Amino acid sequence: MGEVTLSVIIVSWNGCELLARCLSSLESHLREMNMEVFVIDNASTDNSVQMIADRFSHVKLIANAENRGFAAANNQATALCSGRYMLLLNPDTELLPGVLRQLVTFAERHPDIGVLGPRLLNQDGSIQRSCWRGYPGIITAWVDALYLWKMPWLPLARNSEYAPDELQDTLDVDHLLGACMLINRSAWDDVGPLDERYFLFLEETEWCRRAKSRGWRVVHYPHAAIVHHGQHSMRQQPSRNLPYLYRSYCLFYRDSPKSNEIGLTALKLVIALAILIRFAVWTLRRAFARGESQREQAGSMIRGYRQVLFELPSL
Repeated sequence: MGEVTLSVIIVSWNGCELLARCLSSLESHLREMNMEVFVIDNASTDNSVQMIADRFSHVKLIANAENRGFAAANNQATALCSGRYMLLLNPDTELLPGVLRQLVTFAERHPDIGVLGPRLLNQDGSIQRSCWRGYPGIITAWVDALYLWKMPWLPLARNSEYAPDELQDTLDVDHLLGACMLINRSAWDDVGPLDERYFLFLEETEWCRRAKSRGWRVVHYPHAAIVHHGQHSMRQQPSRNLPYLYRSYCLFYRDSPKSNEIGLTALKLVIALAILIRFAVWTLRRAFARGESQREQAGSMIRGYRQVLFELPSL
């Protein structure tokens, strides 16, 4: 077989249908380079494990007896894989033709790149947010609270958001969305694994920050693209997953070199404002929902944000 060029690593939890579509989209890429594919199942209660066994016999499956979280599950596979590059890939993605060859070819031409991210597309072909300048903190929490990321040209939003015209060419950024990240194995060995204190959310952001601090480039590469359905895990259990998001946010701030208790308190106040705004938005969505499924989704999000408000003082 020769040297493995690429190790694809997918962490999955109760997403059988989307996972099957993701693995199917990988099939053509298996003929383009020497690849290995890992799926780490975090104790799914659907048919995910059996589906892999029945339809994708080439996949190296790790079936966890409990949900170990995104960072820990990825680390399980990275300790076993042998590729010169590793692709951390969400199960709610679909690869477009040639994208993996494009990413690997560009990374090989630029060995100083630690992590490379493609353009992410919504199902309708529109561009999805996938990279940022700066790191999560008080300013980005304000941007989130007031939905200013929808207007990236505004002065406050520009602290973190890129305008669409800035993302037309290859760009060095501070961090990428973890839906699809091609990582140079040398960078991974130098920087270390994902921080397992981050159960879900911002583990890739924390890794990108460490990579940049050690001199590795973090690059957005818009000339390769994938489809990312997005927020699959969040929609399944908002009351569980929304608190994980804000725990990670506070943990990330505590880990930053300039963190202090006054700043942490200010951050929590801004998060509380963001949650209250979202609480109001989802309450309106539930009131004007056209069907039972929309009402149930809105109700789940409302319960999730209520849980965050309850937990926020102790985060």
